[in-house]
Amino acid sequence: MAELNKLTDRILEEAMLQADEIKKEAKEKVDRLNLNSKKQAEQKYSAIVEKGALEAENLKERLRSNANLRARDNELKVKQETIQKVFESALEDMKNIKDEELISYIEKNAGFSEESLIIVPKGKVDIVRRRFPNAKISDERFADSGFIEIAGGIEKNFTFDTQVEYIKDDIQGEIAKVLFK
Repeated sequence: MAELNKLTDRILEEAMLQADEIKKEAKEKVDRLNLNSKKQAEQKYSAIVEKGALEAENLKERLRSNANLRARDNELKVKQETIQKVFESALEDMKNIKDEELISYIEKNAGFSEESLIIVPKGKVDIVRRRFPNAKISDERFADSGFIEIAGGIEKNFTFDTQVEYIKDDIQGEIAKVLFK
């Protein structure tokens, strides 16, 4: 039986050596896997951080660009409002012109044909009638400013509102140059 015990001890010893070898190989494999996993995790982490930094930079640039666009749009809006106020102020001044200036304006622009009917602001009818006694001046319809001439079924609008609207597009650039040098 001693031989059987020796044989069993030897088998157990070899089994223990093999088990230790298998454990050692398994530990080395686990260590390699851990190292590879750690490297992969670090690479993924670096890639995510790099991508995040790039996206943050792009977002920052877009925000800066949007802010610049909004600032430019606001500046244009203010300039347009200022130009509009210039037109409104000019129109108000034109509506308050002196009687002699209105007479001169009518004289320069009206055709005064035999069939012409002149429409003027309500408070200016008598003044215009005295200056142009042979002209037909309307007592029923009135212009806000300037005058309107109707001849042969055609209405020629010389009101200041219409005249300002007519030249507005042409002179806006010039007004902007003067105001916003």
